[in-house]
Amino acid sequence: MVHLEKRAEELHQQDVLLTQLRNCTIKLYGNPNTLRLTKAQGCTLRCGPVSASVCLEDCSDCVLAVACQQLRVHTTKDTRIFLQVTSRAIMEDCTGIQFAPYTWSYPGIDKDFEGSGLDKNKNNWNDVDDFNWLARDVASPNWNVLPEEERRIQWD
Repeated sequence: MVHLEKRAEELHQQDVLLTQLRNCTIKLYGNPNTLRLTKAQGCTLRCGPVSASVCLEDCSDCVLAVACQQLRVHTTKDTRIFLQVTSRAIMEDCTGIQFAPYTWSYPGIDKDFEGSGLDKNKNNWNDVDDFNWLARDVASPNWNVLPEEERRIQWD
């Protein structure tokens, strides 16, 4: 298992691209502007508050903790997302996605939330627009809320 870590001073308002990772543990402290994760498999990613958007594409069997203004998930499967989002999550061409509230914390995260401009009190983690499921009266088969007993996760 490969461990990648970036500190706050390296990421402050930077656009972060992570691609083609396999079986990695990633910790991103601080306040990036955007985060894009593509072609990741079997990875665990923890990220401090992202000012703008987080985009996941072609990922599978991952566990993510992300806080952001907007989340977009495309062609991703079998992934758990611990989410703090101020708008609505958007997903397309995904299956087996599970959502839960953001639970990662580290020393200085409150300062990073302030710097991100995100409202820590506004979290639409379970308000998801699935572009492959437009029926409003029937739940999408492509995502669900992670059961509470499965949310207990030791991040560090």
